Amino acid sequence: MKKWLKGLVVGFLALALVACSDVANEPANPKPGTEEEKKSELTLEEVFQKAQEASESVKSMHADMDMTQNISSPDSDVEMVNKINMQIDIVQEPFAMYQVMEMDVVGEGFMQTEIYLTADGFYLKDPTNETWMKLPSEDFENIAFTMNTGEDPTVDFASLKEFIDDFKFEQTNDQYVLNLKASGDKFNRLIQQELEAAGIHNELSAEEMEVLEGIKIHELNYEIFIDKETFDTTAFNLVMDMEMINEGEEMRIKQNIQSKFSDINEVEEIKIPQEVVDNAIEY
Repeated sequence: MKKWLKGLVVGFLALALVACSDVANEPANPKPGTEEEKKSELTLEEVFQKAQEASESVKSMHADMDMTQNISSPDSDVEMVNKINMQIDIVQEPFAMYQVMEMDVVGEGFMQTEIYLTADGFYLKDPTNETWMKLPSEDFENIAFTMNTGEDPTVDFASLKEFIDDFKFEQTNDQYVLNLKASGDKFNRLIQQELEAAGIHNELSAEEMEVLEGIKIHELNYEIFIDKETFDTTAFNLVMDMEMINEGEEMRIKQNIQSKFSDINEVEEIKIPQEVVDNAIEY
């Protein structure tokens, strides 16, 4: 599932990249309440380019994410609702991460876990018994490599041009707002193309590939918020309604993700508390 999510995220970001680079050179439409002196004449292409440059200089940050997932099946009247909240601190060089995650999962109840991931070790708090575990160093190396490397989104996305009419570019007093609403078969084909371009297909088993290829996106609403002064990405919202078949069972998944980014380049160091190191059980 993590690999599928990784691929979908790559597809969404690639979609934003190409839409921004190909759309007509028009400034953002001001939202109601935008002051005249704060209106910008920058085009969508120019804003996206500056945002890309700003993202390359990000060395650390804090992220807050809330996700609600509704899962239903035509064979059942019961709808499962999962809720996840995450707070994450990330430092890029050397890579380090601290994460607190709260989950309210159907059948499991409420759980909270913590993770420290630094060059000094990979520590995970077991949500069932509050015990700290030290995981193998190769697990840290694999995660750090995955977080610090990624597929190059600058590939041939000419097929995305058909979505330009669906892409909106607006502005407020202090932010640019990029919004995409998409649905239908052409978007399903697009997602499959982006997954293949990202190399996700090469990492999955035949069974996983079958599930992946059976995904149908009924509706997607993707928003990106960019600060007018720094061009840092400060938030994104994702609402997705999709259908998939897993082990012969049809599932409808509606997902709402809200993320905010702060303390950009202000998270200086992530240290593992000595109490965690001393009491962790090594695996």
